[in-house]
Amino acid sequence: MLKPFFIWQNKLLKRVDPRKVMFLVTEKNYTEITLSDNSVYMVRSSLSRAIKKLPPDMFIKIHRSLVVSIYFIDDIDRDHLIIAGDPVPIGRGFYKKVISQLNIME
Repeated sequence: MLKPFFIWQNKLLKRVDPRKVMFLVTEKNYTEITLSDNSVYMVRSSLSRAIKKLPPDMFIKIHRSLVVSIYFIDDIDRDHLIIAGDPVPIGRGFYKKVISQLNIME
């Protein structure tokens, strides 16, 4: 069973199930967490600190400012992947690492 994490929202701690997290996007010291129900939470945390709170085998860093859940990836191309029908860019230096972290059946 996955352990939930908590984020501060309106002076309350909100429980978040990691299985519902689609992706995280960061800008400077803030990270935006997008869930499968399209709710979005902003936390004051760098991406590297936020990643440490998530299960490592469930999330892949695909860009210096973007982490995605492997459970929401629909398709992968060389320069982007598709999450919920939307293209998301893969950084040039991240493609090989992304592929190596996936369970690919040939």
